[in-house]
Amino acid sequence: MKTITLTAPSHWASAIINGDYSGLDEEDVSALNSFLALQGVSFSDALTCEDAGFRWRHDASPAVGGADCQEYTFRA
Repeated sequence: MKTITLTAPSHWASAIINGDYSGLDEEDVSALNSFLALQGVSFSDALTCEDAGFRWRHDASPAVGGADCQEYTFRA
């Protein structure tokens, strides 16, 4: 199975892993949906996430600035 690993903000984890967008404001939902579409993945493709620590730059930059991040692995 081919996978892709992307680094993105930790506060998106519930939406990415479980499809649960509660707790995200409209700006975060918009940024997350744009990020997923740009990468060609969806929350149903998510396999795992691991702590990546604070990153000034990550795969969701510049839509979201520096943030505590996770490395998300998706089916490609």
